[in-house]
Amino acid sequence: MKTLKRLNRTAFAAACAVLIVAAAPLYAYDQSSTFRLLQANAGVNVSIAGTQDPLVGNATAFGLVQSPLLGTCVENGQFEARFPTNPANPVIINGTLSLTSINGTNSLAFKVSGSALPDPVNPAFYNAKYSLTITNGTGAFASAKGTAVVREVVLFTSQTNAMATWNLKGFVSTPCTPH
Repeated sequence: MKTLKRLNRTAFAAACAVLIVAAAPLYAYDQSSTFRLLQANAGVNVSIAGTQDPLVGNATAFGLVQSPLLGTCVENGQFEARFPTNPANPVIINGTLSLTSINGTNSLAFKVSGSALPDPVNPAFYNAKYSLTITNGTGAFASAKGTAVVREVVLFTSQTNAMATWNLKGFVSTPCTPH
């Protein structure tokens, strides 16, 4: 019986030591960064300019964004869209995006990559999904890092213009300022 009690105490002590050692780096990391939920939704206009390659377009997106973290923002995006030779394959999109608060004091900059497929019901609509990586920010988001996912619906109104709505979910990490 005494052996069992000693074994239980030893196991308990080992478990506590593991928890203390594992929690120490997390505690130190939490003190140096602030993690916040990043959510947003937007309505944007997209203009597409042709390039020398008929399957590649340069897209510029501009619109309004609502975000609990950033407030009301303006989106500015520059993307390359590579259209497939087979319409059943996705359009590949890569580029950059910035969200800037309407008073100009805070912003986030993103690297964007993703794809879009035509809607099976109406090929003028595309359903897209993008991965975003925060590359920087200004104001309260200086030196920000983080990731997000955007789900978007695009309606092509012509060969060179589209309207889009999107939802973003992710997180942003900013360095803590010393007290």
